[in-house]
Amino acid sequence: MKAYVDVNVIYYFLTANKEFGERSRELVERYSGNMITSALTVWQLYILFRRDKRKLSLTQILSDIGVKVVPLTEDILKSAENCKKLDFDDAIHYATMKAHGVETILSNDRDFDRVDVKRIF
Repeated sequence: MKAYVDVNVIYYFLTANKEFGERSRELVERYSGNMITSALTVWQLYILFRRDKRKLSLTQILSDIGVKVVPLTEDILKSAENCKKLDFDDAIHYATMKAHGVETILSNDRDFDRVDVKRIF
């Protein structure tokens, strides 16, 4: 089963977050090779890690953990602009899911409970 992976799960996994790292690791391992995420996620991770002294290749890391990065298209942006139940960045993730026929999101963001997807965390 394909799943969309939200930036928070990847971030918690990569940082071994004390509260959410273990659950994120379990999800990454369970869905490895069956996860997609938006190019927006790469940007969000860049922002979160930009002060990190290590030179991280985020696209390589995502590939290594079994995440396929899909493009952020004009159609996805237009769809996101029409989503009134989520803030814009979450709406982009949601619109990306819909564009790729994915119904499950790996995320601890309860905002996704407002839309027609299955959220797992």
